[in-house]
Amino acid sequence: MTKTELKEAKERYFMLSKMIQEATSKSLENESTDQQQDRIKRLLKPENYIEFFDYYFGVNSGLPLADAPSAKFHHDSYQKVFKDNKIRQFREWYRGAAKSIHTNVGNILHLKENNELFFALLIGANEGLSKILLSDLQMHFESNERIIKDFGQQLSYGNWADGEFQTKDGRFFKALGLNQPFRGLRFGQYRPDFASVDDCEDRDRAKRPEMVRKYGEKITGDLKKAFHKERGRLIIPNNYIVKDGLLDFLKEKFKDSKHLDISRVNLATQNITAEDCRKRTDWEPSWKERYTRQEVIDIIEDDDHYTSQREDFNNPIEEGKLFKAETLIHTKIAEHEVWDGILDHWDLSYTANGDYKAGVLLGIKGINLYVLEVFCQRCEINTAMEERANWFKKYLKKGYSMMGFFDATAAQQAVYTPVILQAAEDNKCPNIPIGLHQEGDKHNRIAAGITNALFRKILFWDESLKNRSKTHYDLFMKQVLAFEKGTTSNDDAPDTLERAITLSQTYFGFSKEEGSQKPTFGRKKTRRV
Repeated sequence: MTKTELKEAKERYFMLSKMIQEATSKSLENESTDQQQDRIKRLLKPENYIEFFDYYFGVNSGLPLADAPSAKFHHDSYQKVFKDNKIRQFREWYRGAAKSIHTNVGNILHLKENNELFFALLIGANEGLSKILLSDLQMHFESNERIIKDFGQQLSYGNWADGEFQTKDGRFFKALGLNQPFRGLRFGQYRPDFASVDDCEDRDRAKRPEMVRKYGEKITGDLKKAFHKERGRLIIPNNYIVKDGLLDFLKEKFKDSKHLDISRVNLATQNITAEDCRKRTDWEPSWKERYTRQEVIDIIEDDDHYTSQREDFNNPIEEGKLFKAETLIHTKIAEHEVWDGILDHWDLSYTANGDYKAGVLLGIKGINLYVLEVFCQRCEINTAMEERANWFKKYLKKGYSMMGFFDATAAQQAVYTPVILQAAEDNKCPNIPIGLHQEGDKHNRIAAGITNALFRKILFWDESLKNRSKTHYDLFMKQVLAFEKGTTSNDDAPDTLERAITLSQTYFGFSKEEGSQKPTFGRKKTRRV
């Protein structure tokens, strides 16, 4: 934090502290000592957390900082935090859902006064931001007359500007930037027993896996191992703005923990299809106490589609550089849909840790193409072919035999073919893909082939892929949307998709015009019943 930034932060602190002191002093209740003690006892019960928060910080406190009662999701998430003293909770709440004030102020005070917190860490993206988080807590401890009346003067020594302070009851609070050391944290006999990793996700860092791993392992290793042996609550308030970033890394590391909890709250919900997601009549606000339906509509329409999806709906889609997400049409596929044929194509690589193995299976119906299966993973060829065998068996039961291809030069075929044949034997799959190699400029071919299918609106995606094949679908779609001519990033998915589109149109496509000589290989003349 520069001297100028520190000066501005101190001015902000002084102004807000004065405002909090004046507002809360005017709203103090006239009550007897017994009434006060009964009220405090009631407010400190975890089931009354919303009343507690709204009394000290919210709409009932006299503060202009809050403009609505707290929501049910504020209550529900905190109940889990209070009951599980080793929780790892992700608060993926939309921008404007009061993540920070509840996590870093409301939750902390309630835990502290219930003797559930002795050493809290507030972790920001950097040192300066972490100190700002700590300042919000200190200004309430120091200036909120409602807190002082009920729990006494709080501050003992230290200051947020120095990155730490202690309260008179011996509790310690420290600010740390994500890039600062976490090892060996201790205050007297206390180790950290609460940590908030607030808004630390970064879209640029997500493009650098080594940096994601570095900071992720600081949290799962250095921080987690620094926790008190009996308590160690970890809360991560950060909406889901990017894939393959810090949040995804941490969720993968904690996925087998019985203490993992993911609290995801979007700005609003709807009951209409994705194509009509901006209709003005069907939005249901998640925080009904604060937002009207019209206010939700105004917020959504004030942003571009991609920003709104990331910030308001925890849907971290990126605007495609060439292929746009809004041009990708998803649809429901009937269980017993009738196809003119099905075709799969694979883009393979020599090494497990090289390019991705990517595969796609298309269902062809007239001139329309439907993406029924996708595969995208860094793995051995055997793993990819095992998945292909699963596809073959799945669609054979429906009465279809796949027409399959893989991309390979003559030299590559010599390497791939023995592995593919062995994998087919191991998986009892008599269907073998054919090796083909397309010459010419790959990037121009991909751009032209996929763009043509999107422009003609003949390419559809099975919407169930988003759930039943989520990992593969997300990686496949990420590569498709990131593709641009001349790209040096992974392009295995768009490459295999273009080949599948072109081959499907070659072998199964037809024209509606009478007398057309377009080949009809694989088309059935009669409808299956």
